[in-house]
Amino acid sequence: MGTTRKTVLFIVEGSSDKTALEKIFRSIYKNNKNIEFKFTDGDISSDETTTKENVEDRIYQIVYEFMKDKKLNKNDIYQIVQLFDTDGVYIPEKAIVFGGDYAITYSTTSIICRDIKKVVNRNNLKTAIMDYLLGIQTIKDIPYSMYFMSCNLDHALYDEINLDKDLKQAYADAFYEKFIGKEQMFIEFLKTDVVNGVPDAFNGSWRYIKEDLHSLERHTNLHIYFAQNPLPDGLY
Repeated sequence: MGTTRKTVLFIVEGSSDKTALEKIFRSIYKNNKNIEFKFTDGDISSDETTTKENVEDRIYQIVYEFMKDKKLNKNDIYQIVQLFDTDGVYIPEKAIVFGGDYAITYSTTSIICRDIKKVVNRNNLKTAIMDYLLGIQTIKDIPYSMYFMSCNLDHALYDEINLDKDLKQAYADAFYEKFIGKEQMFIEFLKTDVVNGVPDAFNGSWRYIKEDLHSLERHTNLHIYFAQNPLPDGLY
């Protein structure tokens, strides 16, 4: 019987995010890692019941439910990787403006909203949670790392910053079909179309996204994951 490969669990916000990325990552690492994606049905970092004190438990509960479903043990999990939408949370308050027909509308220069105070409070909560998680390396002794999609995954991957929720799955399907079997093109796509000036160093990438209006602009540091986790067969 062959050796069982340990699992890398990616945590994303929605089912369409899983659709867009899971099979691409599985194909890239098919020879040496078991890649699984789990979605949270929302952003736990902007959930008002999430705090710095309980966020690790919240994340581990997601991992625990996955392990229970797959009949895995804790030592079967090699790594937890979480992808966060930045949602413009690091911008100055003056870039949050009143207006629009919806609760929140994003642009690359501002957040337009019906309740400025609510958005400010959300931003403060989310930044506190993400900054805390950036300071940890493990959750319940499992290696943990996090990467960003800015302003959100739809913006990063499809260049659609306010994508209608009814179109998310269709865009995810089309994205997956574009890159499956062409994984090198996916990695190059991130570098040429989405990184957009983000430093290649992990800590530097997070410093960059916190500056000015970068957390509203189209950026990602997901390319760094591939540098930190070299691909088989010299693909990287």
